[in-house]
Amino acid sequence: MLFIIYLILFCWLITRIPFYKNTPVNRWLLIAIFLLKIVAGVAYALYYAQPANIKTADTWNYYQSSLTETDWLLHDPIAFVKDLFHHSYNSSGNLFNNQASYWNDLKSNSIIKLIAVTNVFTGKSYYVNIIFFNFLYLFGPVALYRLATTYYPQQKIILVLFVFLLPSFLFWCSGIHKDGLIFSAMMLTVYSTYKQLQRGRILVAHCLLILLYSIVLFALRNFVLLLLIPALAAWIASEKYPSRKGWIFSSTYLLCMIVFFTAKYIHPALNFPAYVVEKQAEFNELSGTSRVTLPPLTASPQSFAAFFPYAADMAFLQPHWNDVKNTYYLASAAENTLMLLLIIAGAVTVIRYKKLLAFTLFLIFLSCSLLLLCGYTVTFVGAIVRYKSIATPLLGTAVCMLIPGVSRKHNNILCK
Repeated sequence: MLFIIYLILFCWLITRIPFYKNTPVNRWLLIAIFLLKIVAGVAYALYYAQPANIKTADTWNYYQSSLTETDWLLHDPIAFVKDLFHHSYNSSGNLFNNQASYWNDLKSNSIIKLIAVTNVFTGKSYYVNIIFFNFLYLFGPVALYRLATTYYPQQKIILVLFVFLLPSFLFWCSGIHKDGLIFSAMMLTVYSTYKQLQRGRILVAHCLLILLYSIVLFALRNFVLLLLIPALAAWIASEKYPSRKGWIFSSTYLLCMIVFFTAKYIHPALNFPAYVVEKQAEFNELSGTSRVTLPPLTASPQSFAAFFPYAADMAFLQPHWNDVKNTYYLASAAENTLMLLLIIAGAVTVIRYKKLLAFTLFLIFLSCSLLLLCGYTVTFVGAIVRYKSIATPLLGTAVCMLIPGVSRKHNNILCK
């Protein structure tokens, strides 16, 4: 009964909240997408509730940990909040260290605290929590869709498919985990940046919102925030100097590569290549049936350059068709193939018309940097599919914006 009541309530809110209400898409379609995400969230929960998965499933472990946290919240809310900022280690540790430290634990602790808060309203029901979380998750793709249709209003139909309905994104970013929140925080940061570019001035309210979203990204997956900053900087500069956008993006990312490999000479804690190598080593210590045999990676620029083809293969091509063993891999392989075809079609369009917007470049550089980082660190096919799910809608949207649009007649029907 509680599930049905909240389902009706949040569907109604989608028709009333201006951010959702003003989205250029039919409201019933948006509600249908919301309901589809809830179905995907339930499927996610049931998949990880299977005996073979439940013991190692983060989503259920987070939920179990949140139950006592909810009791603590109701008994002593001040101590509940303060606990997020305390730890039992001798020091807080390095921001990018993957070993036991306050910063590493913050990722899990933050999501557990959030589940604990929603438990208050849902009677500690995991499945009712799915509705709450997907309401928050929906902000991200809606923000991306509003931005994309602002730049390419003739692409509304195909953008619905690639913003909301890519299988990997729909599955992994609908379950109770960090990915959906990360994507929403990331895209809302981009949306608030756009609103200020649109007005041509700094807006205090949106600056405060960007600060809030950045805190969320920092707490849940700090490297996403690090990758977002140069992409935003290049986009902002390109909007001000559109004739130089190609030079701006290329020089920005060249500078980032130089900083990536040389920051360790400024301070040993800024040895970014070593953190990437350490993260890959952690994956190599895990056991699983989908491991990909890769050559060793060291922290030198030469090793990163030599490893690049393997990283690109992991990021863009895995799982290969000859590795497909079940429906889960089949959907991922099909999605990879579709994405590659779109990239080829988009490249042909750029060569033919020589037209590329700054926002499209922003999506391409951000998504590719996210994907390549996954390719350098993740060594399991089963894991890479999840980690790259927050990047594929960005890349899919970018290449869709390059392909000639569908007819305005069909767009008007969809968005009436």
